[in-house]
Amino acid sequence: MKQSKVTFLFFFICSLFLVPSCNKKIAEKKDSKHTIDSVNVFIVKMKNENFNYNTRLKHANKALQKATNQNLDSEIVEIIDYKIYLFANLKQYDSAIYTSKKLLSNSKNDSVYIGNVYATMAYYYNQNNQKDSAYYFYNLIKNKYSKFNDSITNGKNLLSLAIIQSDFGDYNGSDYSATQALEYLSNSTVEYSASIYNCLAINSRNQFDYREALYYYSLALEKSTVNSDKIVINNNIANTYRSLKEYDKSIRILENLRKDTTINHINKARIIDNLAYTKWLENNKAAVLLDLLNALAIRKTENDMYGSIASYSHLSEYYTKLNPELAISHASNMYNAASLQNSPKDKLEALQKLIALSNASKTKEYYNAYVRINDSLQNAEQKAKNKFAKIKYNSEKNREENLRLKIITSAKEVELEKEKNRNLIGGVTSSAVVFGLLIFGYFRKQKYKLEKLQEVYKTETRIAKKIHDEVANDLVNIMNKVQYNEEPKEVLLDNLEKVYLLTRNISHQSNTIETGNKFVDSLKSLLTSFNNDTTTIILKNIQEVKLETMTKDKQIEIYRVLQELMVNMQKHSEASLVAISFKNIKNRYFINYSDNGVGFDNFTLKSGLKNVETRIKSLNGIINFETSLNNGFKAFISFKK
Repeated sequence: MKQSKVTFLFFFICSLFLVPSCNKKIAEKKDSKHTIDSVNVFIVKMKNENFNYNTRLKHANKALQKATNQNLDSEIVEIIDYKIYLFANLKQYDSAIYTSKKLLSNSKNDSVYIGNVYATMAYYYNQNNQKDSAYYFYNLIKNKYSKFNDSITNGKNLLSLAIIQSDFGDYNGSDYSATQALEYLSNSTVEYSASIYNCLAINSRNQFDYREALYYYSLALEKSTVNSDKIVINNNIANTYRSLKEYDKSIRILENLRKDTTINHINKARIIDNLAYTKWLENNKAAVLLDLLNALAIRKTENDMYGSIASYSHLSEYYTKLNPELAISHASNMYNAASLQNSPKDKLEALQKLIALSNASKTKEYYNAYVRINDSLQNAEQKAKNKFAKIKYNSEKNREENLRLKIITSAKEVELEKEKNRNLIGGVTSSAVVFGLLIFGYFRKQKYKLEKLQEVYKTETRIAKKIHDEVANDLVNIMNKVQYNEEPKEVLLDNLEKVYLLTRNISHQSNTIETGNKFVDSLKSLLTSFNNDTTTIILKNIQEVKLETMTKDKQIEIYRVLQELMVNMQKHSEASLVAISFKNIKNRYFINYSDNGVGFDNFTLKSGLKNVETRIKSLNGIINFETSLNNGFKAFISFKK
């Protein structure tokens, strides 16, 4: 009995010490739960769309303060990320960028995470019109973090990079980035493809290559699914036709757009103004004044300052001969609107009009202003280009540089081989040399004749096979439909048109090669003939490299090489995109072929590609192939002019 009392007393005394300890732990758990709950309360308020953005931002700051005090890492990241979203909606891009940098401290060297944060920073730098900083981060992502991103993210980053390069006037760089973006995005949302083609069209138009611009605008229009985007693209197409002075085509497009009842007021004013101005350019007696004034009135109502600048410009030109005083008035209004929008190029255009229209005393004043603004603009553009050039660094060697290194190595090997041959030839008599040259010439001539005969035979065989497999089968199907089915006339005409297009493509691929000055057009016609519903062909700089100055023999060989590559693509690659770029550097041609097809595993040269290699070697050139399964096919060609 005594023992049980002692035991009871012992446990009672211990419990006096243990109860405060347990109560303390329970209290700590309650405090921790209370802290998380209070953070979550503010997070919920931060995301409540019934509050305005400033109120939500205040709740985000309170949530962040509480989460930081309790070291709630996951909540901290969530709150910071949402604050960026709130700053963006408030158009406080500096704060969005600053807050994005805070996310980097939570990266824990996670490359995927860092790449995503850099993409966010690049986007808001771009929104804040800090193009150089945006370019820096997009370029950094491309060179260092692209391997960690998915295809869509890489494509979007490259598209943004292409647009910035275009804004800087780096049109070749923009084209290259846009083409890379297309490889990533060609199988995703078509709107991305539409944006890429639109960027390529703008680049071409800014370089006065209006035909190429029309080609890319048509592709952008084909891919676009949003009606407002289609309206803008069609308007751009109409303006491009106007630049080509093909006014009837421009007017037809704009008149169709004007009938669209879904167009918003700003686009409506743009179309009315462009249509009236184009009609006036075609016929300066056309009754377009009411439309020009109507467009200006809509733009003023909508506070569309950039649109008003265009209206004032067109009205000034309209009144130049009819009423010079009104022309001066509209040019002055254009200058004032351009000043409010801080658009130096529009200010210069307005000053040009004022100089042409004003009297001598005013002309001097306007001329001095023109020189001052022009000098300032050129200095600003030069500074921007210099800054852009400093940012642009080569962290990865491009393929052309690698190819040049291969060429240098090959040239050294050829020189060593020549030296050996010279030593051997020195021990042979002159008569043997002459005799050997005669034999060599004879066999080379015979070989050339044999190759030509084989080429003719292969061409005829290919044409016969295509006619049998493709044209004849389609014709038989059409005949069966005519004989046994009551097909509508329109369906039969569509089928016949497909057969016609098929035969035309066979003709393009098999006809006599035009050489000399017509060679570029002939080659371009061949390559674009492979365009169809499933495959897009992109040609870069084919007009700039002066292929027409090559010798006739080289033109024929290059034509056949590219034809063989395209036929190989058509047969085997299942490619949706083919890009062929041309360059001429120090009297040496570089032709790069690339497609996004299925590629090859354990690649070996088949007969067609062996012919390609043989032809390039006959030009003393170099060709390298690069491919792997599901990673496309590439060919890098180089030869002397």
